[in-house]
Amino acid sequence: MKKSFFLIIICFCSQLFSQKNNNNLSATIIGSGSPKFNIERSGPSVLISYKNTKILVDMGNGTQANLNKLNLRIKDLDGLLFTHHHLDHNEEFAPIFIQSLLGGNKTTIAGPKQTTSIINNILDIYKEDINYRLSKSERTLTDVKSNFTAKNLTENTSFYIGDVKITCTPVNHTIATLAYRFDVGNESIVISGDLTYSKSLPTLAKNADYLIIDSGGAIELGKKRNTKRNNTKNSHKTTQKAHVNLAESSKMAKDANVKNLVLTHFNFTNVDEKATTTEINKNYSGTIIYGEDLMVLPLKENYKTNSNSALKYNYPVVDTGVKDYYSNTEKIEKPSVGDSFYGQDANYNGNQPSYTNNGDGTVTDNVTGLMWEQDMGTKMTLEEAILKAKKSELGGYNDWRVPTIKELYSLIQFTGKVKGPNAIEMFIDTNYFNQPLGNSKKGEREIDAQTWSLTKYVGKTMRNDETIFGVNFVDGRIKGYPKYNPKTGVSNKMYFRLVRGNTNYGKNNFIDNKDGTITDYATGLMWQKTDDGIGKNWEEALSYSENLKLSAYSDWRLPNAKELQSIVDYTRSPQTTNSPAINSIFESTQIKDPKGNLEQDPFYWTSTTHLDGKNPYASAVYIAFGEAQGQMNGRLMDVHGAGAQRSDPKSGNKMDYPEYFGPQGDVRYVYNYVRSVRNIDITKNMETTQQSVKKTKQTQKNRQKNNSQRSQNTAPSFEKMLKNMDANNDGKISKAEVRGKLKENFDKRDKNKDGYITEEELTRTNK
Repeated sequence: MKKSFFLIIICFCSQLFSQKNNNNLSATIIGSGSPKFNIERSGPSVLISYKNTKILVDMGNGTQANLNKLNLRIKDLDGLLFTHHHLDHNEEFAPIFIQSLLGGNKTTIAGPKQTTSIINNILDIYKEDINYRLSKSERTLTDVKSNFTAKNLTENTSFYIGDVKITCTPVNHTIATLAYRFDVGNESIVISGDLTYSKSLPTLAKNADYLIIDSGGAIELGKKRNTKRNNTKNSHKTTQKAHVNLAESSKMAKDANVKNLVLTHFNFTNVDEKATTTEINKNYSGTIIYGEDLMVLPLKENYKTNSNSALKYNYPVVDTGVKDYYSNTEKIEKPSVGDSFYGQDANYNGNQPSYTNNGDGTVTDNVTGLMWEQDMGTKMTLEEAILKAKKSELGGYNDWRVPTIKELYSLIQFTGKVKGPNAIEMFIDTNYFNQPLGNSKKGEREIDAQTWSLTKYVGKTMRNDETIFGVNFVDGRIKGYPKYNPKTGVSNKMYFRLVRGNTNYGKNNFIDNKDGTITDYATGLMWQKTDDGIGKNWEEALSYSENLKLSAYSDWRLPNAKELQSIVDYTRSPQTTNSPAINSIFESTQIKDPKGNLEQDPFYWTSTTHLDGKNPYASAVYIAFGEAQGQMNGRLMDVHGAGAQRSDPKSGNKMDYPEYFGPQGDVRYVYNYVRSVRNIDITKNMETTQQSVKKTKQTQKNRQKNNSQRSQNTAPSFEKMLKNMDANNDGKISKAEVRGKLKENFDKRDKNKDGYITEEELTRTNK
């Protein structure tokens, strides 16, 4: 009874889990293995799901068993697709196809050449058996043939199953093979099938969210890599190559610019993920996911990976470095949960800054994977900086570039301190990076040492100035600065720090969880989708986030400066997209600007104190998702661009704000808005169906071991026995069908000697 109840709970959880993902395009790896039998990895198979549409791609050994674990019936499948016709990908197609016919559902079956021939052969060989089964419901094969559509696919073809657009293209393998792309709205998943290097795949997979690919060349845990395996100089080798190696798969992923590379089709159980990742990272710097049976993509934060795996985010946010605690006016002791000012930056430790001085004029950021120029040299124009990057061979590398604003901001540390125009401590680690000050001999202030990025503001600032975003590592701010001198029209010059590596850094991977939360699978952060529409001072903002309960989570917090900046979308602005500088997947409140006659997008608090001014503890960082407004000569304007990072007083009389401050008349709202955040924890949260299945396996093994004596006299449930032993599906269990210990006791249990066992006879114990 307990066992049955536990199985019911698993099925119920499985249904809930699948329903939660119904509104997003998802892929479930039904089988992650190969032709080699592996109890932990079933044969190749992937389930594509969107709302009520279910499409199965390939059907290797174990497919039906794993579908059953997800409580998914064959009659629920709308499509059966083949990548190619090798046995390990087709092994369970025949029984699945026949069950589909019996279920009477409408199904599209497609694949490369011979697909229709295989179907016709099955119908011919099993015609009598199929008709026998159909006769129980007074149907014939003729009645159900119209329920499926079969077609051979050639070249590049597109078609729909439900609302899912499917595009296929041929790829190189030992036989005719197709790769498939599945699109719904702006979501996309690509499945390569088995392949060798194919120029067609990057074209098909361009900018896809997930590329599920042949794991050829993956390194087995505990095994040394065979470096001769992929040696092209071995010209004596005549065996036809069937699978990609890691260099090839990673190059195709890079060329396609996919967000997530998912390896599957393993011929062993445990992968040396560290060694394999190292090889892949030589080409591809995005997120690498090692597939397992029943893994669901997009990965949910409560999916538990195996003990030797670690999900690698391509956009890890580096911590601000803040270790001290502050109130509105002073430095304080560490607050505890429930105390005033709990939840500020130093209460939470993220990815701590870590650098390596390479001794050749370069510094490697060990968190982001970016390599930086150590010394910026002199100020220059943007065009000069781009040319410098193109020609640079610093450290022996020739792929230097001008960084984006998100790449550049990864270096900021809010352990810095400034007082107006005067520098005190830099907002960058000067143990590794050279940070010059403004040149007083040329009339510059110490803070006039801004570092420009490649990111241009899509709007205009001041009086219609073309603007470039930069980070000021002397005063700790992001601002947009005019590209040209407004008076002379001459190109302005700033400092530039060149970068190379991890070209995916700064690229978000948002998924709307349909529960008021947004997950960014690039950074590993989950966000509150909608702010609560009420301006708060800093202490109130901290308290609000700490006490927020949203989507069954209670570990929300106010984001630090770098976390909040990670969700700025610098391709958007009120001027150009009539929206804040944030992905449209989020929802934002609008407020009146200080003039009261225009719609403005609010500033958002962070948990980070900004050490500036007469009282350095009195201000905290905010991000302007709307225009970073200021008032100059009585005119309200966008002075620094949507996406700027400045700071406001932590508290004040609400009636006194907005006010204006500084040479650009920065608008101070003080009562800013909140968008809370929490970490994705893939190891500590509630278990998913996959974990429950693993627990069930172990529980079953333990029960079998502990109750081996009792099991000799006690048969399984009649329903389970029917499912496992009723070979002809006649609803009865004959002696010929019974297996195991029960076969020896058949005659004793068959009390009426009719040659069949009933449920009553099965459950009656032997005497």
